[in-house]
Amino acid sequence: MAATQTHHIAYGDGYINAALPERTRVIEGKRPLPALPDVAGRVREVIANPIAHEPLHKLVNGKSKVVIAFDDASGAYFRTQRTDFRQTAIEVIVEELRKERVPLGNITLLLSQGLHRKLSRTEMETFLGRRLVLQFGYNNLYCHDAEDPSQIVHLGYTHRGFDVEVNRAILDADQFIYLNTMWAPFNGGWKSTAVGLGTFKSIRHHHRPWPIASGQSVDDPKNSAFKKLVWEQGALIQQALEAKGRRVFTIESVYDNADPRKDIIAINGGHPTEVHPHTLAAIQEQQVVDVQGQSDILVAGVANWNECYSKFSTVNPILASNQAMANTVMQFQGMPLVREGGIVILAHPLTTEFDARRFVPYKEFYDKLLTQETDPYWLWENYVEEFAHRPEFIHGYRYGHAYHGSHPFFMWNSSGIPKRYLSRIMFAGVRDSDAARRMGYEAFETVEDAVAAAEADLGNQSSITLMQRHRHFIPRVTA
Repeated sequence: MAATQTHHIAYGDGYINAALPERTRVIEGKRPLPALPDVAGRVREVIANPIAHEPLHKLVNGKSKVVIAFDDASGAYFRTQRTDFRQTAIEVIVEELRKERVPLGNITLLLSQGLHRKLSRTEMETFLGRRLVLQFGYNNLYCHDAEDPSQIVHLGYTHRGFDVEVNRAILDADQFIYLNTMWAPFNGGWKSTAVGLGTFKSIRHHHRPWPIASGQSVDDPKNSAFKKLVWEQGALIQQALEAKGRRVFTIESVYDNADPRKDIIAINGGHPTEVHPHTLAAIQEQQVVDVQGQSDILVAGVANWNECYSKFSTVNPILASNQAMANTVMQFQGMPLVREGGIVILAHPLTTEFDARRFVPYKEFYDKLLTQETDPYWLWENYVEEFAHRPEFIHGYRYGHAYHGSHPFFMWNSSGIPKRYLSRIMFAGVRDSDAARRMGYEAFETVEDAVAAAEADLGNQSSITLMQRHRHFIPRVTA
Protein backbone atom coordinates (compact mmCIF):
# COMPACT_ATOMS: atom_id res chain seq x y z
CA MET A 1 0.00 0.00 0.00
CA ALA A 2 1.39 3.40 -1.02
CA ALA A 3 2.39 5.79 1.77
CA THR A 4 -0.05 8.63 2.45
CA GLN A 5 -0.20 11.88 4.38
CA THR A 6 -3.36 13.30 5.96
CA HIS A 7 -4.46 16.81 4.99
CA HIS A 8 -7.14 18.99 6.59
CA ILE A 9 -9.09 20.47 3.66
CA ALA A 10 -12.10 22.74 3.27
CA TYR A 11 -15.46 21.03 2.89
CA GLY A 12 -18.66 23.09 2.75
CA ASP A 13 -19.18 24.74 6.12
CA GLY A 14 -16.26 22.92 7.72
CA TYR A 15 -13.26 20.70 7.03
CA ILE A 16 -12.55 17.04 6.39
CA ASN A 17 -9.39 14.96 6.61
CA ALA A 18 -8.10 13.35 3.44
CA ALA A 19 -5.25 10.85 3.20
CA LEU A 20 -3.42 11.65 -0.04
CA PRO A 21 -0.37 9.93 -1.56
CA GLU A 22 2.93 11.30 -0.22
CA ARG A 23 3.94 12.46 -3.70
CA THR A 24 1.09 15.03 -3.62
CA ARG A 25 2.28 18.57 -4.25
CA VAL A 26 0.64 21.04 -1.85
CA ILE A 27 0.15 24.67 -2.89
CA GLU A 28 -0.89 27.30 -0.35
CA GLY A 29 -1.48 31.04 -0.26
CA LYS A 30 0.90 33.75 0.92
CA ARG A 31 0.86 35.31 4.34
CA PRO A 32 -1.49 38.32 4.59
CA LEU A 33 0.20 41.60 3.77
CA PRO A 34 0.20 44.35 6.42
CA ALA A 35 -3.11 46.15 6.87
CA LEU A 36 -3.46 49.86 6.24
CA PRO A 37 -3.18 51.50 9.67
CA ASP A 38 -5.75 54.23 8.94
CA VAL A 39 -8.43 53.43 6.36
CA ALA A 40 -10.32 56.70 6.85
CA GLY A 41 -7.11 58.67 6.55
CA ARG A 42 -6.19 56.88 3.32
CA VAL A 43 -9.65 57.60 1.85
CA ARG A 44 -9.08 61.29 2.59
CA GLU A 45 -5.71 61.11 0.85
CA VAL A 46 -7.07 59.59 -2.36
CA ILE A 47 -9.99 62.01 -2.71
CA ALA A 48 -7.59 64.92 -2.18
CA ASN A 49 -4.86 63.53 -4.49
CA PRO A 50 -6.54 61.17 -6.97
CA ILE A 51 -5.03 59.43 -9.99
CA ALA A 52 -5.94 61.04 -13.36
CA HIS A 53 -8.73 63.05 -11.77
CA GLU A 54 -9.47 66.40 -10.16
CA PRO A 55 -9.69 66.26 -6.34
CA LEU A 56 -13.17 65.93 -4.94
CA HIS A 57 -13.31 69.41 -3.45
CA LYS A 58 -12.93 70.91 -6.95
CA LEU A 59 -15.76 68.82 -8.38
CA VAL A 60 -18.67 69.84 -6.15
CA ASN A 61 -20.38 72.89 -4.72
CA GLY A 62 -23.49 73.76 -2.76
CA LYS A 63 -25.79 72.85 -5.67
CA SER A 64 -24.15 69.56 -6.68
CA LYS A 65 -26.04 66.29 -6.78
CA VAL A 66 -23.70 63.46 -5.82
CA VAL A 67 -24.26 59.70 -6.18
CA ILE A 68 -22.09 57.29 -4.19
CA ALA A 69 -22.45 53.77 -5.61
CA PHE A 70 -20.97 50.76 -3.82
CA ASP A 71 -20.51 47.01 -4.22
CA ASP A 72 -23.16 44.66 -2.89
CA ALA A 73 -22.62 41.69 -0.56
CA SER A 74 -20.90 39.63 -3.26
CA GLY A 75 -18.21 42.31 -3.52
CA ALA A 76 -17.18 41.68 0.08
CA TYR A 77 -19.06 38.65 1.31
CA PHE A 78 -16.74 38.07 4.25
CA ARG A 79 -16.55 39.50 7.75
CA THR A 80 -13.83 42.09 8.04
CA GLN A 81 -11.46 42.81 10.91
CA ARG A 82 -12.56 46.42 11.27
CA THR A 83 -15.52 48.58 10.26
CA ASP A 84 -16.42 47.71 6.67
CA PHE A 85 -14.63 49.80 4.05
CA ARG A 86 -17.90 50.93 2.48
CA GLN A 87 -19.16 52.38 5.74
CA THR A 88 -15.87 54.10 6.51
CA ALA A 89 -15.49 55.52 2.98
CA ILE A 90 -19.07 56.79 2.78
CA GLU A 91 -18.78 58.49 6.17
CA VAL A 92 -15.56 60.23 5.08
CA ILE A 93 -16.93 61.26 1.68
CA VAL A 94 -20.16 62.62 3.16
CA GLU A 95 -18.14 64.60 5.69
CA GLU A 96 -15.99 66.09 2.91
CA LEU A 97 -19.03 66.86 0.75
CA ARG A 98 -20.70 68.65 3.65
CA LYS A 99 -17.55 70.79 4.03
CA GLU A 100 -18.15 71.90 0.43
CA ARG A 101 -21.76 72.80 1.38
CA VAL A 102 -23.36 69.91 -0.53
CA PRO A 103 -26.80 69.42 1.13
CA LEU A 104 -27.36 65.98 2.66
CA GLY A 105 -30.52 65.68 0.54
CA ASN A 106 -28.38 66.00 -2.61
CA ILE A 107 -26.34 62.89 -1.72
CA THR A 108 -27.63 59.49 -2.86
CA LEU A 109 -26.28 56.06 -1.89
CA LEU A 110 -26.80 53.47 -4.63
CA LEU A 111 -26.24 49.73 -4.10
CA SER A 112 -24.68 48.39 -7.29
CA GLN A 113 -25.78 44.78 -7.48
CA GLY A 114 -26.45 44.37 -11.21
CA LEU A 115 -28.61 41.25 -11.66
CA HIS A 116 -27.76 39.91 -8.21
CA ARG A 117 -30.56 40.12 -5.72
CA LYS A 118 -31.33 43.45 -4.11
CA LEU A 119 -30.45 43.68 -0.44
CA SER A 120 -32.89 44.73 2.24
CA ARG A 121 -32.03 47.73 4.35
CA THR A 122 -31.37 45.50 7.36
CA GLU A 123 -28.94 43.44 5.24
CA MET A 124 -27.19 46.66 4.20
CA GLU A 125 -26.89 47.59 7.88
CA THR A 126 -24.42 44.71 8.32
CA PHE A 127 -21.79 46.57 6.28
CA LEU A 128 -23.03 50.20 6.21
CA GLY A 129 -24.02 50.39 9.85
CA ARG A 130 -27.47 51.31 11.13
CA ARG A 131 -26.73 55.02 11.48
CA LEU A 132 -25.98 55.49 7.77
CA VAL A 133 -28.99 53.43 6.71
CA LEU A 134 -31.30 55.50 8.90
CA GLN A 135 -29.62 58.77 7.91
CA PHE A 136 -30.35 58.14 4.22
CA GLY A 137 -34.05 57.54 3.64
CA TYR A 138 -35.81 55.45 1.01
CA ASN A 139 -35.21 57.98 -1.78
CA ASN A 140 -31.54 58.52 -0.95
CA LEU A 141 -30.47 54.91 -0.29
CA TYR A 142 -31.73 52.31 -2.72
CA CYS A 143 -30.72 49.41 -4.95
CA HIS A 144 -30.06 49.58 -8.67
CA ASP A 145 -33.08 48.20 -10.53
CA ALA A 146 -32.18 46.76 -13.93
CA GLU A 147 -35.88 46.26 -14.69
CA ASP A 148 -37.03 49.83 -13.92
CA PRO A 149 -37.13 51.80 -17.22
CA SER A 150 -37.04 55.11 -15.35
CA GLN A 151 -33.60 54.22 -13.94
CA ILE A 152 -32.03 53.05 -17.21
CA VAL A 153 -30.36 54.79 -20.14
CA HIS A 154 -29.07 53.18 -23.35
CA LEU A 155 -25.76 54.75 -24.40
CA GLY A 156 -25.35 52.97 -27.73
CA TYR A 157 -23.22 50.09 -28.98
CA THR A 158 -19.57 49.10 -28.89
CA HIS A 159 -17.71 48.50 -32.16
CA ARG A 160 -18.72 44.81 -31.85
CA GLY A 161 -22.38 45.75 -31.52
CA PHE A 162 -22.70 45.20 -27.76
CA ASP A 163 -25.37 47.22 -25.98
CA VAL A 164 -24.27 49.63 -23.27
CA GLU A 165 -27.26 50.13 -20.97
CA VAL A 166 -26.69 51.40 -17.43
CA ASN A 167 -28.28 53.22 -14.52
CA ARG A 168 -28.85 56.83 -15.54
CA ALA A 169 -27.58 58.02 -12.14
CA ILE A 170 -24.06 57.66 -13.60
CA LEU A 171 -24.82 60.43 -16.09
CA ASP A 172 -27.38 62.49 -14.17
CA ALA A 173 -25.22 63.08 -11.09
CA ASP A 174 -23.00 66.15 -11.04
CA GLN A 175 -20.43 63.79 -9.54
CA PHE A 176 -20.65 60.00 -9.60
CA ILE A 177 -18.44 58.12 -7.12
CA TYR A 178 -17.91 54.36 -7.00
CA LEU A 179 -16.63 52.40 -3.99
CA ASN A 180 -15.15 49.06 -4.94
CA THR A 181 -14.22 46.12 -2.70
CA MET A 182 -11.61 44.00 -4.47
CA TRP A 183 -10.46 40.45 -3.75
CA ALA A 184 -9.84 39.14 -7.29
CA PRO A 185 -8.75 40.63 -10.66
CA PHE A 186 -12.16 39.74 -12.12
CA ASN A 187 -13.74 42.67 -10.28
CA GLY A 188 -13.27 46.41 -10.33
CA GLY A 189 -12.45 48.92 -13.03
CA TRP A 190 -15.21 49.45 -15.57
CA LYS A 191 -16.94 46.25 -14.48
CA SER A 192 -18.28 48.16 -11.48
CA THR A 193 -20.44 50.46 -13.61
CA ALA A 194 -20.93 48.43 -16.81
CA VAL A 195 -22.02 45.29 -14.92
CA GLY A 196 -22.90 46.42 -11.40
CA LEU A 197 -25.18 49.12 -12.78
CA GLY A 198 -26.05 47.35 -16.04
CA THR A 199 -29.04 45.41 -17.38
CA PHE A 200 -29.58 42.01 -18.93
CA LYS A 201 -29.48 43.61 -22.37
CA SER A 202 -25.88 44.72 -21.83
CA ILE A 203 -24.63 42.05 -19.40
CA ARG A 204 -25.69 39.16 -21.66
CA HIS A 205 -22.94 40.01 -24.17
CA HIS A 206 -20.08 38.93 -21.88
CA HIS A 207 -21.83 36.66 -19.37
CA ARG A 208 -22.99 34.24 -22.06
CA PRO A 209 -21.30 30.85 -22.70
CA TRP A 210 -18.79 30.72 -25.53
CA PRO A 211 -18.56 27.14 -26.90
CA ILE A 212 -15.40 28.05 -28.81
CA ALA A 213 -13.75 30.04 -26.00
CA SER A 214 -9.99 29.58 -25.55
CA GLY A 215 -10.39 28.78 -21.84
CA GLN A 216 -8.55 31.75 -20.36
CA SER A 217 -9.37 32.65 -16.76
CA VAL A 218 -11.27 35.86 -15.99
CA ASP A 219 -8.72 36.35 -13.19
CA ASP A 220 -5.87 36.58 -15.69
CA PRO A 221 -6.09 40.29 -16.59
CA LYS A 222 -3.63 40.15 -19.50
CA ASN A 223 -5.45 37.34 -21.28
CA SER A 224 -9.07 37.64 -20.14
CA ALA A 225 -11.53 38.24 -22.99
CA PHE A 226 -14.15 39.18 -20.40
CA LYS A 227 -12.04 42.11 -19.22
CA LYS A 228 -11.63 43.38 -22.78
CA LEU A 229 -15.36 43.22 -23.52
CA VAL A 230 -16.31 45.08 -20.34
CA TRP A 231 -13.65 47.73 -20.99
CA GLU A 232 -15.19 48.33 -24.42
CA GLN A 233 -18.49 49.08 -22.70
CA GLY A 234 -16.69 51.26 -20.18
CA ALA A 235 -15.22 53.33 -23.02
CA LEU A 236 -18.75 54.33 -24.06
CA ILE A 237 -19.63 55.25 -20.47
CA GLN A 238 -16.48 57.37 -20.30
CA GLN A 239 -17.29 59.00 -23.64
CA ALA A 240 -20.86 59.87 -22.56
CA LEU A 241 -19.61 61.40 -19.31
CA GLU A 242 -16.81 63.39 -20.91
CA ALA A 243 -19.34 64.91 -23.30
CA LYS A 244 -20.83 66.42 -20.13
CA GLY A 245 -17.42 67.41 -18.78
CA ARG A 246 -17.49 64.72 -16.06
CA ARG A 247 -15.61 61.58 -15.04
CA VAL A 248 -16.35 58.66 -12.75
CA PHE A 249 -14.44 58.96 -9.48
CA THR A 250 -13.65 55.43 -8.32
CA ILE A 251 -12.11 54.33 -5.03
CA GLU A 252 -10.84 50.75 -5.15
CA SER A 253 -9.92 48.89 -1.99
CA VAL A 254 -7.92 45.65 -1.90
CA TYR A 255 -8.32 43.00 0.80
CA ASP A 256 -5.73 40.60 2.13
CA ASN A 257 -6.15 36.81 1.84
CA ALA A 258 -6.89 35.92 5.46
CA ASP A 259 -10.00 33.78 4.95
CA PRO A 260 -12.65 34.24 6.10
CA ARG A 261 -11.79 37.48 7.95
CA LYS A 262 -9.97 40.09 5.92
CA ASP A 263 -8.28 43.44 6.26
CA ILE A 264 -7.54 46.19 3.74
CA ILE A 265 -4.01 46.38 2.31
CA ALA A 266 -4.44 49.06 -0.39
CA ILE A 267 -6.77 51.89 -1.42
CA ASN A 268 -6.42 53.90 -4.63
CA GLY A 269 -8.75 56.48 -6.12
CA GLY A 270 -9.34 58.51 -9.28
CA HIS A 271 -10.42 57.61 -12.80
CA PRO A 272 -11.18 53.87 -13.30
CA THR A 273 -8.91 53.30 -16.29
CA GLU A 274 -5.83 54.64 -14.52
CA VAL A 275 -6.66 53.45 -10.99
CA HIS A 276 -7.29 49.81 -11.83
CA PRO A 277 -3.66 48.88 -12.71
CA HIS A 278 -2.62 49.97 -9.20
CA THR A 279 -5.36 47.77 -7.77
CA LEU A 280 -4.26 44.79 -9.88
CA ALA A 281 -0.66 45.25 -8.74
CA ALA A 282 -1.74 44.98 -5.08
CA ILE A 283 -3.86 41.90 -5.83
CA GLN A 284 -0.98 40.27 -7.68
CA GLU A 285 1.34 40.85 -4.73
CA GLN A 286 -1.13 39.39 -2.21
CA GLN A 287 -2.98 36.69 -4.11
CA VAL A 288 -0.84 35.31 -6.93
CA VAL A 289 1.38 32.29 -6.21
CA ASP A 290 3.88 31.09 -8.83
CA VAL A 291 3.60 27.39 -9.67
CA GLN A 292 5.75 25.39 -12.05
CA GLY A 293 4.00 22.76 -14.13
CA GLN A 294 0.54 21.28 -14.34
CA SER A 295 -0.68 18.08 -12.67
CA ASP A 296 -2.60 15.06 -13.84
CA ILE A 297 -4.96 15.24 -10.87
CA LEU A 298 -6.10 18.30 -8.92
CA VAL A 299 -7.63 17.95 -5.45
CA ALA A 300 -9.31 20.97 -3.84
CA GLY A 301 -11.65 21.69 -1.01
CA VAL A 302 -14.66 23.89 -1.78
CA ALA A 303 -15.62 26.14 1.12
CA ASN A 304 -19.03 27.72 1.61
CA TRP A 305 -17.53 30.74 3.37
CA ASN A 306 -15.77 31.68 0.11
CA GLU A 307 -19.03 31.48 -1.86
CA CYS A 308 -20.03 35.07 -2.58
CA TYR A 309 -23.59 34.78 -3.96
CA SER A 310 -25.13 33.06 -0.94
CA LYS A 311 -24.56 35.89 1.54
CA PHE A 312 -27.45 35.98 4.07
CA SER A 313 -28.68 32.67 2.58
CA THR A 314 -27.55 29.11 1.80
CA VAL A 315 -25.35 27.41 -0.81
CA ASN A 316 -27.35 25.43 -3.35
CA PRO A 317 -25.93 22.91 -5.86
CA ILE A 318 -25.63 25.43 -8.72
CA LEU A 319 -23.70 27.85 -6.51
CA ALA A 320 -21.49 25.00 -5.30
CA SER A 321 -20.81 24.03 -8.91
CA ASN A 322 -19.86 27.61 -9.79
CA GLN A 323 -17.63 27.87 -6.74
CA ALA A 324 -15.87 24.68 -7.81
CA MET A 325 -15.59 25.51 -11.50
CA ALA A 326 -15.15 29.31 -11.72
CA ASN A 327 -13.41 29.96 -8.41
CA THR A 328 -11.30 26.80 -8.19
CA VAL A 329 -10.62 24.99 -11.47
CA MET A 330 -10.76 28.12 -13.65
CA GLN A 331 -9.18 30.59 -11.24
CA PHE A 332 -5.61 30.77 -12.49
CA GLN A 333 -3.16 32.78 -14.54
CA GLY A 334 -1.21 31.38 -17.44
CA MET A 335 -2.63 27.86 -17.54
CA PRO A 336 -4.80 25.70 -15.25
CA LEU A 337 -3.22 23.74 -12.40
CA VAL A 338 -4.50 20.53 -14.01
CA ARG A 339 -3.53 19.47 -17.52
CA GLU A 340 -5.93 18.99 -20.41
CA GLY A 341 -7.52 15.55 -20.10
CA GLY A 342 -6.70 15.47 -16.39
CA ILE A 343 -9.06 14.86 -13.47
CA VAL A 344 -10.36 17.20 -10.79
CA ILE A 345 -11.54 16.06 -7.34
CA LEU A 346 -13.57 18.59 -5.35
CA ALA A 347 -14.58 18.10 -1.72
CA HIS A 348 -18.08 19.43 -1.04
CA PRO A 349 -21.26 17.85 0.42
CA LEU A 350 -23.49 19.03 -2.50
CA THR A 351 -26.76 19.13 -0.58
CA THR A 352 -29.91 20.10 -2.51
CA GLU A 353 -31.11 22.85 -0.21
CA PHE A 354 -32.57 25.91 -1.99
CA ASP A 355 -33.63 29.24 -0.51
CA ALA A 356 -37.28 29.26 -1.60
CA ARG A 357 -37.49 33.06 -1.70
CA ARG A 358 -34.17 34.40 -2.92
CA PHE A 359 -33.29 31.63 -5.39
CA VAL A 360 -36.61 30.88 -7.12
CA PRO A 361 -35.13 30.94 -10.67
CA TYR A 362 -32.30 28.66 -9.50
CA LYS A 363 -34.75 26.05 -8.21
CA GLU A 364 -36.61 25.88 -11.52
CA PHE A 365 -33.33 25.81 -13.44
CA TYR A 366 -32.21 22.84 -11.32
CA ASP A 367 -35.53 20.98 -11.34
CA LYS A 368 -36.66 21.51 -14.94
CA LEU A 369 -33.70 22.47 -17.10
CA LEU A 370 -30.85 20.32 -15.79
CA THR A 371 -33.08 17.24 -16.08
CA GLN A 372 -33.20 17.93 -19.84
CA GLU A 373 -29.64 19.03 -20.62
CA THR A 374 -26.45 20.17 -18.90
CA ASP A 375 -24.70 21.90 -21.82
CA PRO A 376 -24.54 25.62 -20.88
CA TYR A 377 -24.61 26.80 -24.49
CA TRP A 378 -27.75 24.81 -25.32
CA LEU A 379 -29.52 25.91 -22.16
CA TRP A 380 -28.62 29.57 -22.77
CA GLU A 381 -29.78 29.62 -26.37
CA ASN A 382 -33.05 27.86 -25.58
CA TYR A 383 -34.11 29.28 -22.21
CA VAL A 384 -32.26 32.39 -21.03
CA GLU A 385 -34.59 34.90 -22.69
CA GLU A 386 -37.62 33.19 -21.15
CA PHE A 387 -36.13 33.19 -17.66
CA ALA A 388 -34.84 36.77 -18.03
CA HIS A 389 -38.30 38.08 -18.95
CA ARG A 390 -40.64 35.89 -16.91
CA PRO A 391 -42.98 38.28 -15.03
CA GLU A 392 -42.80 36.37 -11.75
CA PHE A 393 -38.99 36.34 -11.84
CA ILE A 394 -38.88 40.07 -12.63
CA HIS A 395 -41.28 40.73 -9.74
CA GLY A 396 -39.10 38.66 -7.41
CA TYR A 397 -35.99 40.57 -8.50
CA ARG A 398 -37.63 43.98 -8.12
CA TYR A 399 -39.60 43.45 -4.92
CA GLY A 400 -38.73 40.10 -3.33
CA HIS A 401 -34.94 40.31 -2.85
CA ALA A 402 -34.55 37.43 -5.32
CA TYR A 403 -31.96 36.85 -8.01
CA HIS A 404 -32.78 37.90 -11.56
CA GLY A 405 -34.15 35.12 -13.76
CA SER A 406 -30.98 35.11 -15.87
CA HIS A 407 -28.59 34.66 -12.97
CA PRO A 408 -28.55 30.84 -12.66
CA PHE A 409 -27.43 30.73 -16.30
CA PHE A 410 -24.44 32.94 -15.46
CA MET A 411 -23.45 30.55 -12.69
CA TRP A 412 -23.97 27.44 -14.79
CA ASN A 413 -21.94 28.81 -17.70
CA SER A 414 -18.77 28.28 -15.64
CA SER A 415 -19.15 24.51 -16.02
CA GLY A 416 -18.74 24.54 -19.81
CA ILE A 417 -14.98 24.90 -20.26
CA PRO A 418 -13.95 22.50 -17.42
CA LYS A 419 -16.24 19.79 -18.81
CA ARG A 420 -14.68 20.21 -22.23
CA TYR A 421 -11.11 20.41 -20.93
CA LEU A 422 -11.08 17.63 -18.30
CA SER A 423 -11.64 13.88 -18.69
CA ARG A 424 -13.51 13.55 -15.38
CA ILE A 425 -14.89 15.88 -12.70
CA MET A 426 -15.45 14.22 -9.31
CA PHE A 427 -17.12 15.53 -6.19
CA ALA A 428 -16.08 13.82 -2.97
CA GLY A 429 -17.90 13.62 0.36
CA VAL A 430 -21.18 14.05 -1.49
CA ARG A 431 -24.31 13.67 0.63
CA ASP A 432 -26.74 13.73 -2.32
CA SER A 433 -25.25 11.82 -5.23
CA ASP A 434 -28.26 12.73 -7.42
CA ALA A 435 -27.18 16.37 -7.25
CA ALA A 436 -23.77 15.48 -8.69
CA ARG A 437 -25.22 13.26 -11.40
CA ARG A 438 -27.86 15.80 -12.39
CA MET A 439 -25.14 18.39 -12.96
CA GLY A 440 -23.01 15.96 -14.97
CA TYR A 441 -20.42 15.22 -12.28
CA GLU A 442 -19.34 12.00 -10.56
CA ALA A 443 -20.08 11.45 -6.86
CA PHE A 444 -17.77 9.68 -4.37
CA GLU A 445 -18.18 9.07 -0.66
CA THR A 446 -14.63 10.07 0.20
CA VAL A 447 -11.69 11.94 -1.29
CA GLU A 448 -9.65 8.73 -1.01
CA ASP A 449 -12.19 6.83 -3.15
CA ALA A 450 -12.04 9.55 -5.80
CA VAL A 451 -8.23 9.55 -5.83
CA ALA A 452 -8.22 5.75 -6.26
CA ALA A 453 -10.62 6.05 -9.22
CA ALA A 454 -8.48 8.80 -10.78
CA GLU A 455 -5.30 6.73 -10.36
CA ALA A 456 -7.03 3.76 -11.94
CA ASP A 457 -7.54 5.93 -15.03
CA LEU A 458 -4.27 7.83 -15.15
CA GLY A 459 -1.87 5.49 -13.36
CA ASN A 460 -0.69 5.18 -9.76
CA GLN A 461 2.28 7.45 -10.44
CA SER A 462 0.23 10.26 -11.93
CA SER A 463 1.06 13.69 -10.51
CA ILE A 464 -1.30 15.14 -7.89
CA THR A 465 -1.66 18.72 -6.66
CA LEU A 466 -3.64 19.74 -3.59
CA MET A 467 -4.94 23.30 -3.72
CA GLN A 468 -4.88 24.04 0.00
CA ARG A 469 -6.83 27.26 0.47
CA HIS A 470 -6.72 28.07 4.13
CA ARG A 471 -5.69 31.40 2.62
CA HIS A 472 -7.10 32.35 -0.75
CA PHE A 473 -4.71 32.49 -3.71
CA ILE A 474 -4.58 32.47 -7.50
CA PRO A 475 -2.00 30.11 -9.05
CA ARG A 476 0.15 31.52 -11.84
CA VAL A 477 1.18 28.37 -13.66
CA THR A 478 4.08 28.11 -16.08
CA ALA A 479 5.07 25.08 -18.14
